[in-house]
Amino acid sequence: MDTSIYGILRNIAPVLILAIKTAILAFFGLSPNADVQDIATEIITTLARPILGTPASLLKSQIQLNYDWGVRGRIWLAKCCVSSFHGVSDFEAGQQGGVVGLKTALRLAIEELGDGTDIGSEGYKIPEIVDVEAEWVGYRGGVWHTAKRPDLSERAQYEAMMKEVKEKNDGNAPTMLYLHGGAMWCVQAYGLLIHQFLKFGQAAFLMDPATHRWPISDLAKAASGRCFSVRYRLSPQSVFPAALLDAMMCYLYLISPPPDSFHKPVPHSQIVIAADSSGGGIAASLVLLLLTLPRIGITHIRFANQDVPIPITQPVAGLAITSPWLDISRSLPSVTRNARYDIIAPPTPLQMTPNFPPDKIWPASPPRVETYCVANMVSHPLVSPLAAKSKLWKGAPPLYLCVGWESMQDEGEVFARRFHEAGSVVYFRGYVGMPHCFGMVPWNWMGRKAMRDWGEFCKSVVGRGEEITSSAFWTGKDGQVTEVDPQKLGFEIKGLRPAMDDGFVEMSMKEQKRWRVVAENEMRAQWWEKRKV
Repeated sequence: MDTSIYGILRNIAPVLILAIKTAILAFFGLSPNADVQDIATEIITTLARPILGTPASLLKSQIQLNYDWGVRGRIWLAKCCVSSFHGVSDFEAGQQGGVVGLKTALRLAIEELGDGTDIGSEGYKIPEIVDVEAEWVGYRGGVWHTAKRPDLSERAQYEAMMKEVKEKNDGNAPTMLYLHGGAMWCVQAYGLLIHQFLKFGQAAFLMDPATHRWPISDLAKAASGRCFSVRYRLSPQSVFPAALLDAMMCYLYLISPPPDSFHKPVPHSQIVIAADSSGGGIAASLVLLLLTLPRIGITHIRFANQDVPIPITQPVAGLAITSPWLDISRSLPSVTRNARYDIIAPPTPLQMTPNFPPDKIWPASPPRVETYCVANMVSHPLVSPLAAKSKLWKGAPPLYLCVGWESMQDEGEVFARRFHEAGSVVYFRGYVGMPHCFGMVPWNWMGRKAMRDWGEFCKSVVGRGEEITSSAFWTGKDGQVTEVDPQKLGFEIKGLRPAMDDGFVEMSMKEQKRWRVVAENEMRAQWWEKRKV
């Protein structure tokens, strides 16, 4: 997507008349979605769709969207780096008792969760451990939205943030390990200041901690805590499991920090893994990875010269995700059913590969169908957590999942149901008519409520003695709330969708994987023939 000023204007111009018409009809309650969407939401979805649906080269999009515009306003921010030196160990050659190196742990978990069709020479390759940059983000009160960042060292920035965090709680402040989503655009007003973002989900190839600072600081405020926002490696340059490896290293960094770190060790019971969109898929994969390791005999991972213990159950206090992308193949019915309400257009049937103009990073060599992984890994549980059955989520932490009437609604519901079936607490919040990632950019009361609930969940699961129980609600435009049995999430809605039991989900994902594998094999065969010539 072209997010330059020229690109945005060029893409908006053809639908500007439609947007004006929609606004007028919505004002009188006559627009297509007036029964479930407010005026602002209809206009945003009308304008955002052509921008997100118009391809631009991946490299150009990354340069435009990942640009750091600096820090202003109500944000405490301290930059740091998790050195690759701490992640590399002498234990990569194999398992010594229950202790392994980070790369070995990831490899063994991938093999354990695979079904035999996704593990092979073309399945995956464990990448090298690299330095991972990250940002400590907190809410900075008492300043205007345009306030400049204080002229302090990074350590002093962190200490100032922590002083404010400690003033707001009793010492049990949640630490949100945050994994940003793929690409975003929306409009959010803070007083007189308007911030623009672009938000879309395409498997972790776009965006950056710098693009998410404002919503992350809002989350930190709502949770009375702090966020550790990870600059994980992006695809297509770095394919699965690079992003997951980076996320895992940052989890270990929080629990067992090297001596020169800003922070003290964070108990796993005070860590909440939070994310949006494609980051939500990586976050769920990280939880599944942590649950899998003890099951295959891994009790510790060597990190920063320490053997860091991996808890047998509930490796974190909670998993808090909004509009998560949990199925890379986008196989469930809401992908097309909810297109009229969402900012994300449905995929073109049997399209061989994402329609991005070629550049230095895409198409890949050898070619792939997906930016994030090779085709035969599409339904691996650590790539698409929707593929993980309920039994794999035994011992999982409490789950907060927020979703709208968007393309990812069905996978969100099925995922929440499986957590509930596994015995975990599920806090499901659905919002009728709302598009992808509306909770990140609260332009209306539903978005603001979603942000408050997100933060309240993070607070409630971190050692405050507050018991939470499973609950599932759908909230409508008029404020009407409908309670749903968590056990029935994802099942039949008469006239709208079939019952998405495990058999239906598995069949849908297998079909999406099947044609991708066939298409990728054909692409690679042609690629090799050209190389021979």
